[in-house]
Amino acid sequence: MKIQEQVFLSILILMSFSVLFVFSLGFFQYTGQKDALALLSYQSLFAFVSLVFLFTFLKICNERMIIFLLISCITISIIACILLPFLPASLVVETKGARRWLRILSISIAPTEFLKIGFIYILAWTYSRKYGSKAISLKQDIMRIAPSLFLYFIIFAYIYVTQNDLGQAVVMLVVLLSMALCAGGTFMSVLLISSCGVLLVILAILLNTKRIQRILDWWVNIQDIILPLLPEHFQESMRIYNANTPYQLTHGLNAFFNGGIFGEGLGLGVFKLGFLSEVHTDFILAGMTEEIGILGLLFICAIYFWLFLSLIKISANVQEKKYSLFIIGYTFCIAYSFLMNIFGILGFIPLKGIAVPFLSYGGSSMFANVFAITIILALYKTNNKKSFYKENS
Repeated sequence: MKIQEQVFLSILILMSFSVLFVFSLGFFQYTGQKDALALLSYQSLFAFVSLVFLFTFLKICNERMIIFLLISCITISIIACILLPFLPASLVVETKGARRWLRILSISIAPTEFLKIGFIYILAWTYSRKYGSKAISLKQDIMRIAPSLFLYFIIFAYIYVTQNDLGQAVVMLVVLLSMALCAGGTFMSVLLISSCGVLLVILAILLNTKRIQRILDWWVNIQDIILPLLPEHFQESMRIYNANTPYQLTHGLNAFFNGGIFGEGLGLGVFKLGFLSEVHTDFILAGMTEEIGILGLLFICAIYFWLFLSLIKISANVQEKKYSLFIIGYTFCIAYSFLMNIFGILGFIPLKGIAVPFLSYGGSSMFANVFAITIILALYKTNNKKSFYKENS
């Protein structure tokens, strides 16, 4: 099987699971939520449109068209993110006080999903120009990363303030540093910047009472596991008594345990019936595991791993460094999003509200991910090393 076919088959399997389980998990209807058939129709429509776009663009693409799409992606998404807080309520979908979606007719679009793709391309273009094979000092390396960091803080600090979206900001910071390391940056400079990034994330949490409560809820859930590993005098000082058990996290874990090895069966999950309010979005992995079991979850993980390996192989076979770095950066983006979601549900890290790429309900999220995959396959078609060597032999 060709490498591009492996990528396509991977996302097709994940998108099929998304459509199936958005329908299966959507039968308990919350106030303001679409019914199961509406969820199915919406997700199926975007899956179909995404695949039509993929096949159509791959038929007609060239390098100039690819660059035009990427530049348009970053430009339009930045403008949309800037205007989002100032638009009238009729044009914005607001959830839990956050304005993250544009409403166009009956369709909701999240500009940040496309902003991530454009930003990764800017990082790839910048790093490919700044990094070479020559060894550099720690100070020089930090200065090379500094312009990208400055741009990151301008964009994602604004998004954090206006959209209260710390999760996406954390993902993109990790992607930025991972790409710098792959481009040729030193481990010490990435470690130093990472440490500063952790301090900034802690500061962002401490300045927000809701995020402090979320950290406390997370700690309540895992303190009985962590505290016995610490000296006794630390245990009492760090233990929280008479705290409420985190509702979503507890039921997410219960869904995992209730599914067991083989699952309850398709459509037979219990915790989707009013216990997990975000079961078809942020908690879709918990809902799926209850119905198809740990074996089903391991199959999903294997498909993601196959996708990651295929994308890495494509990046190694793309001629230009900036395109190779873009593919690596996007691979990091979906990998970190997937890991942060599942680790958050399992209680290993605080919940961040990160959607699972290709799986979670959301038309713009699915289309944005397929859009990025389309760009990657187009780059492989127009810029792969085999074609380059063949044309120049």
